[in-house]
This record gives sequence, C-alpha cells and structure tokens, in this order.
Amino acid sequence: MLAEENEFRRGGLTMISQSSIKQTDRSALYFALLLYLALGGGALAASVPGHLANDPVTKAVGAEVMSAAIKEGRVVWYAGDNTGEFFKAGGKEAFEKRFGIKIEPVTGRLREQTDRLRAEHAARRIVADLFDGVDQYHMELYRLGVLEKYTPPAPALAEYDKSVFTKEPVGYWTPLFISAQALIVNTNMVKKEDYPKSYFDILNPKWKGRVATRDPRSAGGGGWQFLQIYDNPKMGLDYIRKLKEIVDPFIIPGGSRDMSEAILTGRFALGFSGRPEFLTDVPKGSPLAYLVPKEGVTWLPHSTALIKNAPHPNAAKVAMTWFYEIPNLQLLAKEGGRMIPHPKIKMPIPEMELSNNIMMEGIPAAHLADPGFFFKEMEKIFGRR
Repeated sequence: MLAEENEFRRGGLTMISQSSIKQTDRSALYFALLLYLALGGGALAASVPGHLANDPVTKAVGAEVMSAAIKEGRVVWYAGDNTGEFFKAGGKEAFEKRFGIKIEPVTGRLREQTDRLRAEHAARRIVADLFDGVDQYHMELYRLGVLEKYTPPAPALAEYDKSVFTKEPVGYWTPLFISAQALIVNTNMVKKEDYPKSYFDILNPKWKGRVATRDPRSAGGGGWQFLQIYDNPKMGLDYIRKLKEIVDPFIIPGGSRDMSEAILTGRFALGFSGRPEFLTDVPKGSPLAYLVPKEGVTWLPHSTALIKNAPHPNAAKVAMTWFYEIPNLQLLAKEGGRMIPHPKIKMPIPEMELSNNIMMEGIPAAHLADPGFFFKEMEKIFGRR
C-alpha cells in the first residue's frame, strides 16, 4: 500500500489516477449541462428578451450585440433632413417599440453635422453613435480618424447597385441612397418643344436672366452638381465658363427647397440643382417639370457610418442593420425623397426610378474627398462668396 501511494507522489505533489480524472470530468460536464439548461440555453440567449430571440436583426448581429445594445438603451443618430422625415413618418417609433432602444436624432444641414463630429473628435468627447450623410463628408471624417470600420450584416445590401457608390476605402461607410440632380423648368414659361435636351442647349443668349442655380462655390447641391460637370470630359471648366458668360445664372441662396420655389413661382424659367423629388412636394398639375439632359444626371452618394469610440456602439450596430430592412428603405424612399438603388424599392414617381435616369460618370474619389480646389475655381468664375 505504501509503495502504491509513493507511485502517485512526485516532487511533493499527490498524483490522481486516470480513472479519477475521467470521473471528475464527467461530473463537471454534467453539472455544466444542468446550468446551461437552467439558463435557457446559455447566458447570452437569456439576456435577450424572448420576443427578440428570433428577431432577424438579433440573428444578423448576434445575441451578444443585441444584449449589449438593450443595456445601452439609446443611440444618438446624426443625419440630414431626409432621415429626419423618415423618423417623423414612424421610423423612430417603430424602432423604439420593437427593440426598446431610444433613438435620439440630431438632424439638419450635413455640413454642420460634420463640423460637430469633428469638434467632438478633437475634444475627445464623442456624443454621436452613427452618422448618415453624403460620402464627401464621410471621406473628410475618415481622414481624421472619426469613423469605425463596420458594415452592417443586412441581407438587403447584397442586392444594392453599388456601381454608383464610392468604393474606397472599403468598409468604413455603407451605401444608403443617392442624391440625383438635373434640371427643372416652369412649364408655364417654357414650351415643351423648347425644353433643353442637352446641357449645351442652355448656352444660348435666349436663356440669359431666366436661369438659376444653387451656389456652386461651396459644399451643397450646387457645388456637387457643378463639380460633376467639371469632371465630365465633354463639359468641364470650359462649359461652366461659357454658362457664366452667356447666361449668367442667378445664384439662389439656401437649400434645394428654395431652388424649387424659385422656379415654381416663376422667378426663373429654368433651374440647375433640380431634383426629381421636387415633383412629389407640389400639388398635381403644378407648373414644374424635371428634365434629364442627354449627358445624364449628376449625383452624390449618401451612406451610413459607425462613429469611432461611440458611447453606444452596439445600439448603433442594431440601428444600422435594422435601417436596411426593406420596409424601412421603402419608407425612406417615400418620405426622404431620394433614389435607393435596390430592385425591391418602389420609388414614389417614375422620375425617381434609377432605371429611368441616365447617370453621369461619378465624381472621382480624390475630388470628392478634397473639393476645395474646385470651389476656388468657381469663385474665380462667379465671384467671391
């Protein structure tokens, strides 16, 4: 007996027989299994409310993210007015009712939203969790290290037409919709046979004093439309100079609605910065028409992004994934009034269908990321702001 005991002692340590180890392992596994079952299939699953256990968003992001999102309880969402209209039309209420997570929207001009994000990053006091805006602002924020690399695991993204979206850098923002612009005319002031079929048709003295545009000297609808014209090899800076020389378009201060009103009320007969969704904002039969010249529409991508060091990152991931569900995209198309390049999304009017619009070649990424040089060129032509 003493000899057997010595065989199980090495260097002052008592050795345990192999059969004892197997017995101990079986007991530990048995009690672990009982604990797992008692918790309803694991602690993570138990931390997600029953009505969300099989929710498509929970399955997409994972129970751990959903659990953490519910604990965070809110998401601060910086966005433009388009998303703001979506929130007002029931989007915000639907999200909060479904997940029990509050959306705190901060909507307004995207330039101001971007400056706010820059200030938060510089002060290291981040308030925003996610941002949706045009890709130029995403590029600006990316260069400053404001964005977190994240793509929501939303099934709808697989069917997006990504040809109209910025491709570099990959993974820091996710395509949502495009802002398309062409021309609008007052149909009481311009006969149908006189509608310009090309941008070059406008380079005619008969249009002098009758044309308006949003400001091409700064970020905004006017700036982006003229930048894409500048980058078009068949138009370029020469076209813009001739437009100023021959037509001298009046610069409308303010936003896109101000542009629409200026044409609708007859202040001007024709306007650049025309959006197809203007037609949804006016009564049927209003003297307003949307025109796509043969060169095509100018457009700007609009995407969503997760903010680096966001206070509520998991709630933001849940919100982003949810946002790309088909019913939400359909509501955004209806209320936000932008083209969503997804085959299952029906736009409010035919003029807003992507398939009914010829698309100009996109703005080069380098120009979209740093358009300051272009705005200086526009000041040389149109005068200083």
